[in-house]
This record gives sequence, C-alpha cells and structure tokens, in this order.
Amino acid sequence: MGESPQIKEGQACRPRVGIFDHLSLRLGGSQLVVANMAGSLSQRYEVDVIHSGKGYTVGSLASAFGVDLSQVKERIVKDALGSFSPEGLSPSCVRQRIQADHELTEPYDLFIYSGHGVPPFCGAKHGMVYCHFPFEWHPIQELSRTERWAERSALSRWVRTQGYLALWHWRMRGYHTVIGNSRFTSSWIERRWKRPAEVLYPPVAVTTTSLPKENTIVSLGRFIVTDGKNHALQLETFRKFVSMNGRDWRLCLIGFCTDLPQDRAYLDKLKALAIDLPVSFVVNASRDTLWTHLATAKLYWHATALGSESDVPPERMEHFGIATVEAMGAGCVPLVPMSGGQPEIVEHEVSGFLCRDAESLLKYTNRVASSESLCQNMGRAARERSAAFCPEIFSQQLSQLVAGEFGARLAVSPPVGGGLGTHSHRLNRP
Repeated sequence: MGESPQIKEGQACRPRVGIFDHLSLRLGGSQLVVANMAGSLSQRYEVDVIHSGKGYTVGSLASAFGVDLSQVKERIVKDALGSFSPEGLSPSCVRQRIQADHELTEPYDLFIYSGHGVPPFCGAKHGMVYCHFPFEWHPIQELSRTERWAERSALSRWVRTQGYLALWHWRMRGYHTVIGNSRFTSSWIERRWKRPAEVLYPPVAVTTTSLPKENTIVSLGRFIVTDGKNHALQLETFRKFVSMNGRDWRLCLIGFCTDLPQDRAYLDKLKALAIDLPVSFVVNASRDTLWTHLATAKLYWHATALGSESDVPPERMEHFGIATVEAMGAGCVPLVPMSGGQPEIVEHEVSGFLCRDAESLLKYTNRVASSESLCQNMGRAARERSAAFCPEIFSQQLSQLVAGEFGARLAVSPPVGGGLGTHSHRLNRP
C-alpha cells in the first residue's frame, strides 16, 4: 500500500506519527481536523499525512486552512479509500486484509485514523481513532442487517458471529483511544462499536473583518441534491418572514456546487423558487468572500434535518457544525436545528436559538429580527461562544491524548520551533 516514509536526517529519535485521512477526495471538515492535527503534532513528532492523493496535496491542505505544515511529510496510498473490513472469513481474505493494513500502519510509533469507517488493523505501536461519524457498524450489527442473515442456519450464524467477533476484537485492540467530533458522534460510536469514546471538537479558526451589520440572513450549505441542506424549506420560511416583515431583509444562500447536471438542476430549481424574493445565491465563493458575507450578516440559518428528527437517520444530521461556529465567530446570531451536534455549540436563548421545526425557526427569527438590542447582545454572545472551539484548545487537548498514548517519556520531547499554548482545559467527554 505504498512505500514507507523516510526519516529526515537528525530526526530519527523523534517518535513517528502517521495521520491517515480516509475521506481525502475533497477538502472539508475532516481535512480541517487532519491539517490541524498534523500542524500541532509536527512541533514534537515526525508527522506524515497519509491519503489517497486524489483530493489535495499537503501544500494545498496548508493553504486551504492556514496551517503551518512545513514540518509535515506526505505519503500517498493510492488504494486507500475502500472499506477496511475483510471481504470474508476465509484465511486468505483475512490474511490479505491484515497484511495490507500492517503495511499502512507499521512504520509508525502512533497511527491516527481519521474517517467514517472502521479503522484498519493496527500494526503501529500505538493507535488512535478520530471518528467523524460511525457509518460502518460493529460487524455483528452489520451481519444482522444483511438480507440473507435470517436464511442462514443457527450454526452458520453462530460460526460467522464468532469469527467476526474475533476479528473485531483483534482490530480494535490496536486502538487504545477512540475519539468523536462531538458528544452526539461519541454516543453513536458507543452504540455501534461498543466502545467508549472521548470528545475532541474540531478546531475552528475565526478570521473575520469588522464590518457594519446589515439586515441579512446567511446560510452556508452545498448545493448538492443529495446533501439534505433543506434549501427549499429555508426559502419557504423566508417567504413567510418577508410577508410578515416586509422586504427590508434579504436571505443569502452560500455554497459549493459541482458541474454535475443533477446538482446544477437542483440549483436552478432553487433560483426559480426564489425569483420573486430578496434572495441572493453565492456559488463556489472564495473564503474571503464567505467571510465578508458572514461579517455583514446579522443572522445565520442552518436547516439540516430541521423538523424531521424522528425520520432522519443520524448519518444525515449535522454531526458537529463547523459552519455554525464560523458564523458565530463573525457575530451572526445562529438559528439551528435541535438535533445532531448543534445543541453542543449553541446555548439556547443565550448565544442563539435551537429550533424544532420551520415554525420555530420563523418564530425565533421574528423575535431577534424585531429587536436590535437583542440581536446585538446575542451576536456578542455568539462570538464569545465560538472561542470555545478555537485551534489552540484543540491542539492542547490533542496533545494530552497523545501524551496518554505515548506516556510521559516520549511526550515531553522538546517541540520544534516553539511549544503549544499554555491554557489548561479539560478534555471534553460525552
């Protein structure tokens, strides 16, 4: 699965850390986490970012998120995007899977898996998992969900259950620490993997220009037909808002759109729905443009899974909410769903509003839009709340977790080019 990385001259005594990005096809929240992990840990350890090579380079990763990765090396593993679950229980299948996984993981003192699936069999001295959400289940739960499981004999089910259980325990014993990106995600890790999980919130750097606020509601969400960002619901709610408050307010929908016909058709449909409303669409904008819109907006809407929590599987909910934190850091008052990881970010009626459905979204929007003093006070509270998710806190808590893996002997080696922050924060736990 690719050649082992080479050690730089003079750094052989530094512990080697490999950070594997299992979701490397495009830059997003998971890559933000990987970049900050690599930048932070490279001050003390020799770090590789391991990925498929299809979505970015280490250089473009550094540029996208403003992280210093000058001490970080890159390892490309071209066949690294598939599942790490073995295709069967035959000795050849299991042997092939374990051998490939060990080629990926063995060069390191610490191997960190970042992804949605189950991690590879770990051949490193130490292993950590950073799970953005457990899309893959414990194998026993996966087996029970297959169509032909009930057709098997009791003996066949017992044999397969014992085989997959043995492999699962073998796989997971290589990972002392499992981490979720929110308490919401960690609770599902415990349900689906039967493992306790720490919580380490993603790092969100807020860099916004101070600009006069306007009567604008901003919403961030990709214009991709399968993403479930509820743009149509937002347009319907905004139409009701305008009918009650006049056209002094406008809605700005910001997001990425591919060139795929179905996604372009989805965007055109939304524009048609908004043709008679004060709505603007900002498509495939630069980060500077995004920050300008956030800096001038008063309110922020997020509508993923809004009003349909009982019908939406947890995979489709917002597992954390980086965009929400970015908007709060720009002083926007957030109005977000009361589901997923959003309640861990927004303090209801203090730094924003948690909404059960479109009706409550409209009610709370009317409330804050009608009071300039409330809007200003909650905007300040939102900005203050966003600081709880800053990169410095992420780096310090990550360092504590890595120190727990390595032990004090390795973790106290001097940093390269300066140390980490000195603020003391407890690890977030579910």
